[in-house]
Amino acid sequence: MKILVLSLLRLGDIIQQGPLLRALRAKYPEAQIHLLLNHQFANVEKVLDGVVNKFIYFDREHIQKGLGEANYNILWSYTQVENLVKELNSENYDLALNFTHNKLSAFLLGTLQIPDRRGLYQDEGRFQGLNNPWLRYFNERFSGTQKSLFHYVELLGNAFDLPLDKSPVPAKDRKKKTVLFQCLTSDQKKNWGLENFRQLKRTIELALNDYQVKILGASFERDTLSKVFAESELLICDLSEVKSHLKEAALLVTGDTSIKHLAAQYGTPIVELALGSSDSSKTAAYSENSVVIETKVPCAPCNHSQACHQPRQFCAEDISVEDVFAAAWDQLSGEKMQQKNLRKYLDRSVWELHLNRKSPEQKPDYSAAIASLYLNPAMVTFQESLPSWNADTELLNTWYKKAKQVLPAREVLATKKNFQSSDVSELIMIAQDILKSKKDGAGYFQGFIEALLTRFTHPVQIYDRVNGALLETAELLNIRESLTQQLCSLSTEGNFYAKGIGQLPQHGFEEARESLRRNPKDASL
Repeated sequence: MKILVLSLLRLGDIIQQGPLLRALRAKYPEAQIHLLLNHQFANVEKVLDGVVNKFIYFDREHIQKGLGEANYNILWSYTQVENLVKELNSENYDLALNFTHNKLSAFLLGTLQIPDRRGLYQDEGRFQGLNNPWLRYFNERFSGTQKSLFHYVELLGNAFDLPLDKSPVPAKDRKKKTVLFQCLTSDQKKNWGLENFRQLKRTIELALNDYQVKILGASFERDTLSKVFAESELLICDLSEVKSHLKEAALLVTGDTSIKHLAAQYGTPIVELALGSSDSSKTAAYSENSVVIETKVPCAPCNHSQACHQPRQFCAEDISVEDVFAAAWDQLSGEKMQQKNLRKYLDRSVWELHLNRKSPEQKPDYSAAIASLYLNPAMVTFQESLPSWNADTELLNTWYKKAKQVLPAREVLATKKNFQSSDVSELIMIAQDILKSKKDGAGYFQGFIEALLTRFTHPVQIYDRVNGALLETAELLNIRESLTQQLCSLSTEGNFYAKGIGQLPQHGFEEARESLRRNPKDASL
């Protein structure tokens, strides 16, 4: 079997896809796996050895130059792409997976003659491949700054049915008491500042005098790092060399870098600083051994492609050296901070139950979801959190009922020649209430809000889009209420039995045992 994986993204994204590629290898151990990636990231071969059989390169930089620079023949870029398509088609792949999910990869995959294409691809002028619920969620949540309940790797793992493993490497395998800092990122907005890292280094070495701190950097970063740190404190290395340092390090403190994704795959404990456009809900280090420190400033996360519009970098100022040191202390001491955000886990369970259904008629598997939830330490606060959770459910249901009530009938919209915003003004008011309340962080009404922002060629299309979004909202709210009811029932039964056993005197167990013994003169119990 031959499999082609498209990954036409940046270096950090490709490294982040390591768990997906390893899961693909585990699922198809005998397959030939080929990886298509941009030529400038060829050095990623050094960290994906043993997983990929062949690397194929797309020379995106030169092809773009060929389209825009006068010294190139206008047909040169077309010829380059045509030759690549011929090369790929000659491989006779059985399966293709698009990990990139952008227009370039979709158009390229659309030109390939592969019987089984999964993920986004273009065919007959239209984008295909979004019939999978997990891919639709991915498509809706990763296009802007809206939050996601699931990590990038989780979403693609579920979409392509690839079993993932986040199990951390045991701490005993860490041989050196070395803390590594990755101070610089590819985007100035994501940098915490070298002076902050210098103070953190001094704090760690004073408080934990048996640990030493080293500063990671690429060769082109040496001059910048040397302005603050001594040459003896620097570890200037390439991607292949950094592997050995990460495997043995006690901790990595980093911003949003490719190094954090590499460290996650080696089980290195991580303290990650999410600044600027970094969105930890989507692309934090995919590891159980990672702690993320997020800024609380309202402008974060900002748009990835834009420069910071603030007079100062408020997100960096919002995270103190003391905050980062406290997280580093917890990681080095092995005391895992309990995640107590029960609402997040409940919302994730609701969406998982919804996305895992093969069809709207299929009933969700509540037993698996409840079993998973009860293994979470956050569930100890379920009874305490229940009143606010139920109050939010009531508010969500109120918005849904209002929206259904004021949605114009399809027949009415079908008769309109011109559409005006006043025709759906009440729906717009409801959408504004939802956004202002900030009570829908899980995105139950995101499809509804986006439907109202979409342009339409005919008024009836707004009914179809809004009504479709509200149908999904109704399904989600039904799952939410059913899950709550089952959790309440189990919680009540558990408390009842625990209370009963607690009140039963010790001799009560002896009496019960005696009453259940078989009478030799009587066949009954």
